Amino acid sequence: MIKKALPILIPILLIGGYYLGRMIYFTPNYSSGEVAPNFTGTRPDGTTFELKDLQGQYVLLEFWGSWCGDCRVSHPDLVKLYDEFNGKSYKDADGFEIVSVALETRESSWKRAIEKDGLRWSHHTAQFAERSSKMFDQPLALDYGIRWAPTSFLINPKGEIIKVSPSKSTLSDFLSERLK
Repeated sequence: MIKKALPILIPILLIGGYYLGRMIYFTPNYSSGEVAPNFTGTRPDGTTFELKDLQGQYVLLEFWGSWCGDCRVSHPDLVKLYDEFNGKSYKDADGFEIVSVALETRESSWKRAIEKDGLRWSHHTAQFAERSSKMFDQPLALDYGIRWAPTSFLINPKGEIIKVSPSKSTLSDFLSERLK
């Protein structure tokens, strides 16, 4: 009986092990309840900002790249989310903001993608690598354990990560429940 089942069980176990290993590998370093590491970002215009300056607000920290098809496809939904919830009053927060961290090889590609995709929030920064194989080895990607784009973190007004890579509908529901 077992010998007959082995040709079926072995591939199932191998495939399951592959997907489990992949899931573990691509899971970021941080999870709900942990404090988001602070960083200083440089915007496309050269001005700087710090993540900690946004405490008191809900912040969606989005890691992406101009080269990432999934990221670019999700941008219209991200813009809608921003338009719907930025500038609103919340029961427990001063507002909602998006911070985009691009993992790139060329500055021109990053700036062109921001413009083309209509990413109107002001908190954009990028980390540049000499070659694409090193994009996930940049300091912020390493700090947050980013191994896949897009990866996002919803940060509460206290600066704590409360959701890792939530769907846009989950974000919309969450923020809607907290509107005044």
